[in-house]
Amino acid sequence: MNRLSIAAGLIVLLLGGCAALQPTVPRIPSSAIAQSDQTTLGRVYGTQAARHPGRSGFQIVSGAHAAFALRTALADAAERTLDLQYYSVGDDLTSTLLLQRIVAAAERGVRVRILLDDIYPTTRGFAQRAAAAHPAIQVRLFHPFIYGGTWSVSRLVEFLFDGQRLNRRMHNKLWVSDNAAAITGSRNLGDEYFGVNEGANFNDVDLLAVGPIVQELSSAFDVYWNSVAAVPVDAVVDPPDAHERAWVREALQRRVRNCGDAPACAWLAERGPLDALRSGDVALSWARAQAIYDHPDLDKSGPATGIEHAASVDAPQGVATQRELLIVSPYFIPDEDGRRHLTEMTERGTRVAVLTNSLASTDVTAAHAAYARYRVELLRSGVELYESRVEPGTPHRRSHRWGRVSPSSLHAKIVVQDRVRAIVGSLNQDPRSRLHNTEAWITFESRELADELVALFEEATDSHHAFKLGLDASGQWVEWTTEEDGRTARYDVEPAAGVWLRLWRSTLGALIPEHQL
Repeated sequence: MNRLSIAAGLIVLLLGGCAALQPTVPRIPSSAIAQSDQTTLGRVYGTQAARHPGRSGFQIVSGAHAAFALRTALADAAERTLDLQYYSVGDDLTSTLLLQRIVAAAERGVRVRILLDDIYPTTRGFAQRAAAAHPAIQVRLFHPFIYGGTWSVSRLVEFLFDGQRLNRRMHNKLWVSDNAAAITGSRNLGDEYFGVNEGANFNDVDLLAVGPIVQELSSAFDVYWNSVAAVPVDAVVDPPDAHERAWVREALQRRVRNCGDAPACAWLAERGPLDALRSGDVALSWARAQAIYDHPDLDKSGPATGIEHAASVDAPQGVATQRELLIVSPYFIPDEDGRRHLTEMTERGTRVAVLTNSLASTDVTAAHAAYARYRVELLRSGVELYESRVEPGTPHRRSHRWGRVSPSSLHAKIVVQDRVRAIVGSLNQDPRSRLHNTEAWITFESRELADELVALFEEATDSHHAFKLGLDASGQWVEWTTEEDGRTARYDVEPAAGVWLRLWRSTLGALIPEHQL
């Protein structure tokens, strides 16, 4: 069958009301276990939480190595349930190694539920492998496409006819073991998220969480898992037969046996994270916190000020910022209300500082085009702007906790208010997060945790690692300042970005509607 025939068939299906998406396999509701205290993790962290009433325990995880090791430890420590929710999963080494640990948990009798967004073909491939690897692994896809292949034209045809549904993507990231310990934040699963991609990697920040907040996260997962948007994978692809199940399991085992000397292979042999997790010997900060998420089946309502931090803090929804607001977002596109709100904050004497990607470091050039439109306005209003550099340059005077070892792109999503309140989660400061994607984040009040995030912000905006933006003498154009080879360097055009990249940005900025970025 040629591609034209496939496209014609898709059109027939879509004009028929997407009947193919009606689940043909039972969608049995399920929920997190209620007796988490009957597991090792539940007993250990339940005892600790009892000493901190009304608070949950957190550890900020910024290094890629630690992020990978904690996920493997959470899989290995699970005794009854393992719940995963992700936007993107790669078809690569780290994803394969993590899947092998997930399969091992299923073999021990752990119930595994995996909920994945279906925007990327590699993620669907992971979903199919997971479902084939063990019958106890349940997999669902969020707003799946009818055609799951890599041919972009077919997906475009689907999008044209079913755009209202397919434009709503699940951007959440969550890993929960035994409803007792979880890791959440901005990190997807894949080599570039764990610092081992040979080309470029993402800099992310996660939160390891225990205590009452985990029950909130599990409740959020259950809402998504049981939603209309979550379709069992067997409803959109042929279920695996015995031959495919055997082939997938053998491929996983073979990949682990022949792991080689890649960093992630060495990490698998480490026992420290698992032992610490099981014994409770994990450095935690205890804080009042709340898990917030978009409902998967309901329309979104944007924050009144147009910038996402207002959903939790700052007037009119929450506590007004008094002294300082720090924002880390890889894509920063505040709308008119958001820009007005930031201006009002600076006018009352509040410091507002933003770290985002430079044109050279961003992985979404079109989003940078929209952000670039507002840089002069933001700088004139008193907002501090910093852009991440592609190369870390001269070694930092302290050990770099972001773990940059190669050209990399900022991917963390953080807001810190007055160095006492903070948000860590999946939401970007852009229209897509605000209007279309489902997002999830944790808000907490803790000077200790906030200080850690401030230290990360200050390190990432240091002149060795970022450009600081300012205006030229005329006040009409942007200038970039950084430090190179021990000297101050200034640029009057986008640094480290050639003319073709700048032209491509302008083209995308003219073609793609801002509300889709």
